Amino acid sequence: MRVMITGGTGFVGLHSARALMKAGHDVCLLVRSESKARDLYGDNTPDCVVGDLVDGASIARALEGCDAVIHSAAMVSTDAKDADRVYNTNLNGARLVFDTALENGIGVMIHVSSVTALFNSEATSLSGDSPPGTARTAYGRSKVACEKYVRGLQSAGAPVTITYPASVIGPDDPGLTEPHEGLKIFLTQFVPMIPSGNQYVDVRDVAEAHLRLLERAPGQPTGGRYPLGGHYLAWRDVGPMLEGLTGRRMRRLYAKGGMMRGAGRVIDVIKRVKRLDVPMGYEAMVYATKWVQLDNTAAERDLGITFRPLEESMVDAIQWLYRAGYINAEAAGRLAV
Repeated sequence: MRVMITGGTGFVGLHSARALMKAGHDVCLLVRSESKARDLYGDNTPDCVVGDLVDGASIARALEGCDAVIHSAAMVSTDAKDADRVYNTNLNGARLVFDTALENGIGVMIHVSSVTALFNSEATSLSGDSPPGTARTAYGRSKVACEKYVRGLQSAGAPVTITYPASVIGPDDPGLTEPHEGLKIFLTQFVPMIPSGNQYVDVRDVAEAHLRLLERAPGQPTGGRYPLGGHYLAWRDVGPMLEGLTGRRMRRLYAKGGMMRGAGRVIDVIKRVKRLDVPMGYEAMVYATKWVQLDNTAAERDLGITFRPLEESMVDAIQWLYRAGYINAEAAGRLAV
C-alpha cells in the first residue's frame, strides 16, 4: 500500500511513517522542508513532495498513485497575531487533503485529531460518540471545525477514520511538543500539585493504531472514531512516579484549580498585546484542572491495541530529553544513560 502522510516531520507523523515502512508499506510525505525530512529519516527517507496544507497542487502531486492518506499536520501557535492563520490553515488544509483524496478515489483516510476536538469539562468521559467540543483558542477552534467537517464526510459515506491521541510522549520528538515541554518543567522546575490529572499515550502506540487502521482486513468496515487515551495519571501521582524512575526528589508547587485558571486568563490578556509563546492560557488550565478521561474501549476492542505501560513511555521520553539536550544529567537522575 502506498500512503501519503502530512505532518511526516512532526512527532506523530514521523512515528506513523516509520511504523508503516517497517511493515513494508510505501510512504510519500508532504513536507515544507525536504532537508528536515532527510535529517530525520536518514537513509530511509521516503518520497517527499515539497508543499504545505494550503497548496492544493502539491497535495495533488503527493496523493498521486496513493491508496491511503494519514493527515496529521496542523499549524500550532499561541501567538494571538497568528490566530486567523492557524484557524484557516488547519481547516482549509483538512478540506484540501480529504477533498483531493476523495477525487482520486482513495479508499482509506485517517484524520489525526486531538482531545481538543471533543473536550467538554462537564462530560464524565470522552468517546468517539461524544459531540464536538467547544474551544476558545484559534488552534482549538480549528480542531473543532475540522472535526465537524470530517464527521460530515463520514455521514456522507466517505472512508475516513478519526483518531484522538491524548498527551503524546515517547522518544524521538522532532521538536519539543507540549507534553514533553511539560515533562521538562516537571524534571527541572516543579511538579504541579493541582486537582485532576492528565492522560499520556505513547507515540509508538498511536503509530501502531494507524498501521492497524490501514491494514484492516478486506471487507471490514472503514471509518469510525477512536480515542487513544493511553493511561490516566493524577497530578498528585506525577511526582512519586518521576521520583521512582529517576531516583531523585521532585519539587512540588501546590495550587488550587481556580488559581491556575485565573492565571491562564491573565496570560491570555497579555498575549493579545505581547508575543508570549508559552503553552499556558485559560483553556489549557481548564484541561489541566478539569481533565475528562478519553475512553479507550473502541481502540482496544476494534484494533486490538494494548497500550504499553506508562512507566516505559516515561523512561523513554526522559532518556530522549536527556540525549537531545533538553535536560541535564542531574534532572534525568539515574536515567541519564
